[in-house]
Amino acid sequence: MITARSALWVARLATLLLFLGVAAALWGPAYAVNGMTQAPAYVKVPVTLVAAEPGSGWGNVQLRVPGVEVPEGWIAGARPDGVLPSGTDGRVTVAAWGSTRVEQLLGRGDWLVRGIGLLVGAIALRPVLLSISSGRPFARGNARRIAVVAGTVAVVGIVAPLLPEIAGQLVLERTGLARTGTFAAVPGVSPEQLLVAALVLVVAAAFRAGETMARDVDGLV
Repeated sequence: MITARSALWVARLATLLLFLGVAAALWGPAYAVNGMTQAPAYVKVPVTLVAAEPGSGWGNVQLRVPGVEVPEGWIAGARPDGVLPSGTDGRVTVAAWGSTRVEQLLGRGDWLVRGIGLLVGAIALRPVLLSISSGRPFARGNARRIAVVAGTVAVVGIVAPLLPEIAGQLVLERTGLARTGTFAAVPGVSPEQLLVAALVLVVAAAFRAGETMARDVDGLV
């Protein structure tokens, strides 16, 4: 049985989670819309360097920084934060003047998606936490709510980084950089996000089994 102190702590956690979800859902879209008001100012978008000789893969494209020399080495683009196709290299940021509203919106679209995703997850988890605080962890519907959280994590993990990449492709096309063959705007799918979603689905399966056992026990009483 859950103690009164633990029940109060879980209930407060449910309220705090909902508050954070609402705040994120307000901040993310507001930040993205604010970017639209900045057009045609500079827009910063992520792009990927095409692999260069020698070899291929992260670290083989050299970036030039005036006044900086690395003895027996070079400065490379940032390490990719996801799984990228072969033939690509480090991640860099392109800052280009003359942005459009669409570029600004998509460039900050990851904040929008993550903010909304956090709110969806908070709304789904709040009833689960409240049922746990009341001593009914396997209340009907909890497994479905946790599965919703798993789906939200997966969708956000895929869509959030994709939107800035689309903005990067638009900027490359508008500025003519796409024709140089130096840059590529390709989405990097992060396996960590999908792994987290899979783990949450395992928890949902465990809760579904618990709900079934709880119903069976109730039927025997």
